Parts: sequence; structure tokens; C-alpha cells
Amino acid sequence: MALSESVYLLNLWEKNVCPFCKKQYDARGRVGSGRKRDGGFCSLACYTGYYELDLRERARRIQQDYTVNRKQGEEE
Repeated sequence: MALSESVYLLNLWEKNVCPFCKKQYDARGRVGSGRKRDGGFCSLACYTGYYELDLRERARRIQQDYTVNRKQGEEE
């Protein structure tokens, strides 16, 4: 994550503004990873929407690793 994005997300965290939908939210209802640098979101839908590409890439890598490990297990 770029430093400027971290600063941007931290700034919005402090203002209780969702970086995805730009709505203000109650800090007690904040959704996210728990790390300020990753931002705070008003809902799980906004969190996944903001990080969708990253989450898809992680899922693809997990599936790829599973497939490789499975094939290696069958060869032994």
C-alpha cells in the first residue's frame, strides 16, 4: 500500500468517513481489519468493495497453491 493511501485512510479513520461510499459513520460501528492504516468502513459491503481486487487476487493464489499441492500429493 502506498504511503499516500495509508495517510488518506488514516485521515478518513479519524473523521469517521468511509473511504468507499464517503458516508460518515458512528465509530462504534466501524468495520475493517482493526488497523488504522487499512481504514475504517461503515459496512462489510464497503470494506469488501474497497479491497475487492486485492481479495480476489488472494483467493486466486490460495486456489493455485491448493491445486499445485494437490497434484504433488497425487504424484507421490
